[in-house]
Amino acid sequence: MGCICGRQSVVIQGQKFHLIRQIGEGSFSYVFEARNTADDHLYAIKKMSCHTNEEEKRAQDEIENYQRFSHPNLVSLLYHEQIQYNPNSHVTSIVWLVFPYFKNGSLQDVFDRQTKFTTRALLDLFLSVCEGVRQIHEKRMAHRDLKPSNIMLLNNSHSVILDFGSMTPASILMTTRSEAQQWQDWAEENCCVQYRAPELFHIETNSLITEKTDMFSLGGILYACCFGKGPFDDVYTRGDR
Repeated sequence: MGCICGRQSVVIQGQKFHLIRQIGEGSFSYVFEARNTADDHLYAIKKMSCHTNEEEKRAQDEIENYQRFSHPNLVSLLYHEQIQYNPNSHVTSIVWLVFPYFKNGSLQDVFDRQTKFTTRALLDLFLSVCEGVRQIHEKRMAHRDLKPSNIMLLNNSHSVILDFGSMTPASILMTTRSEAQQWQDWAEENCCVQYRAPELFHIETNSLITEKTDMFSLGGILYACCFGKGPFDDVYTRGDR
């Protein structure tokens, strides 16, 4: 079982890491840059604080999603550990996930720096994103939250897709109104609004949600690669939703 050794260190599957700085944040998680004391390499560590059985299931589902894949354009889960707490406490467990650290940052970082791609690099980069998505779809899954901040750069022409926490089966049939509303609420919480497919904004009874939601997101990402911002960023900033 993993253990936290002081405020700035954690042991995960026998590997000790020093936490350096926070580099990301999610709905119930934080991501840290960390250094492994054994090999002195940098890693990205996700800390998920679970307060309910539902959040623990979400964490376990995310782990299983990473374990489905082994592909250069999809992030690899290197280590993981769950620390159980008293069920009567505020936090029932903490789940730690260890990933490679990508020193070149994300596609969103490129846009924020206003860096321009050559046409060749842009095409190669986007094709590498598409290849990662193809692997996900071949497993009959859908990512559901493709966006520039979830695409890390190995270099200017090769990418790695992150964050499988929103991944679901590719096809989901909404058989009742309550089920459709539940999934619409889920999409609002888990799918970035600027890259969210239209069918996830107003889900109707008897509708079929498929992996095509990822295709819409890919279109937005390609637009952002060409123009340095998403097609709906200005609309979102103005609040015209």
